[in-house]
Amino acid sequence: MTEMRGGFKMDVIGIDLGGTTIHAGIVNGEGILKDKVCIPTPTQEGREGIEAALVSIIEAFKRRSDEIGAVGIGSAGRIDSYTGRVLFATDHLPGWTGTNVKAMLENMSGLPAFVENDVNAAALGEGWQGAARDLTHYVMFTIGTGVGGALVHDGKLINGPTGSGGEFGHIVLYPDGERCNCGQRGCVEQYVSGSALTRRAQRIDPEWDSYRLIEQAAAGHTEAIQHITLFVRRLAMGLVTVYNVYDPEGIILGGGVSTSYPIWKQRLATEIRRFTPHHIHIVPGELGDDAGIIGAAYLALKHTRH
Repeated sequence: MTEMRGGFKMDVIGIDLGGTTIHAGIVNGEGILKDKVCIPTPTQEGREGIEAALVSIIEAFKRRSDEIGAVGIGSAGRIDSYTGRVLFATDHLPGWTGTNVKAMLENMSGLPAFVENDVNAAALGEGWQGAARDLTHYVMFTIGTGVGGALVHDGKLINGPTGSGGEFGHIVLYPDGERCNCGQRGCVEQYVSGSALTRRAQRIDPEWDSYRLIEQAAAGHTEAIQHITLFVRRLAMGLVTVYNVYDPEGIILGGGVSTSYPIWKQRLATEIRRFTPHHIHIVPGELGDDAGIIGAAYLALKHTRH
């Protein structure tokens, strides 16, 4: 993504707000992460606790740098990026639906604030400093507890009028499949997410999780291999669908489950060839947990560069 390559004098704060953890950092105009913190999201304290945690992080960073000019935040949930309001958040962020994050942060910190969905922010981060730095039209496909996505066209996010652009986790694979919490049946998220893998792992051993399942498959465990083969086949179905709709230059894989990509990379390539003759350029993200921080910082710099 070549839209913003020049350096900028000021520092900004980038925040990645998830249902489990808040990652935040000070990022300079060259995209260098100068300082970083990671704290548990105080979900048990509801909206007020989350707001207080965010403001505390911002105030701490302001004491460390006198060059901070703005805040960018990527939040889990469906976001109206124009107003900064959370249109919908899952139970992982209790009380967060309806919160105007932009207004709250600006009122409490005195800094201009800019808000985006967390996966969209990660996609911007990978485009600025990561695996998509040389791409203009690309997709981010994240596999964590759930499945998320982002679409970038000509270096800009495609959000859609209701902020739902790139919801790849809710592509329907099986019309009569498992019920999804979105109200549909047979969504990708019910078959490809870390939660789905954990459910399959516990069919083998109640103590296993998704990572244990992948490890055992890599070690040659027959039943684990069967489950991972099915997971990869369903992932291939979802990725081919995304490719056929959008025709991206590349698909960037993110999220916790994608860290195991080297284990099932060849299997995925084989499955994709079953469904399409086209070559799909798939690469793992390079920034890991920092993608959301750097992308949120990019958002803040982009909006304040003039």
